[in-house]
Amino acid sequence: MKELMEYKAAKKRRNPNFMRQEFNKRIRLSRSSWRKPKGVDSKMREQRGGHRPIVKIGYGTPRILRGRLSSGLIEKRINTIEDFKNLAKDEIALIPRTIGNRLRLILLKEASKSKIPISNFRDVDAKIKEIESEFKSRKEKRTTLKLKKTNKIKESKPKEDKKSEKPKSEKKESKPKSEDKKVEKPKAEKKESKPKESKK
Repeated sequence: MKELMEYKAAKKRRNPNFMRQEFNKRIRLSRSSWRKPKGVDSKMREQRGGHRPIVKIGYGTPRILRGRLSSGLIEKRINTIEDFKNLAKDEIALIPRTIGNRLRLILLKEASKSKIPISNFRDVDAKIKEIESEFKSRKEKRTTLKLKKTNKIKESKPKEDKKSEKPKSEKKESKPKSEDKKVEKPKAEKKESKPKESKK
């Protein structure tokens, strides 16, 4: 494996920098990555003399080394603690960026305990401290906001109570229930209807 890695490094040094067609004429093209020339009249596509080389199969690395790092290890994504146990000898752990900080902290602590190297974090302990400090600062902000809200509510309550309270002089004296009841008036007796006299 070491011989192959040395061969790969030497070959990479010899390989040309593959630039896009007309990169020297337009700034926008110089910033973009490699694209295959497809023009009908393209001299670069036809590989005429004096034109830049195109990406070809001969420039590629050996098939055994494809997807490996310069150390010769293959990166393996880790989403749970159980994935650390399934790591092979020629694999290295990689914590993806899509994972949240809470889960990342758990995985980093597990890696530091078992002394497993992680490809995208060189100093694991420094990263753990950074995440923990972020959590502390967030907690402090939340507590301050909660205190502000509670203080505002307390300040607003007494004002509302004062408005609702009326002075004692204005308050009406409550009468006893017996007085409140209306005195029922005797119903007027209905007039006796006289029998109608029949007209003769």
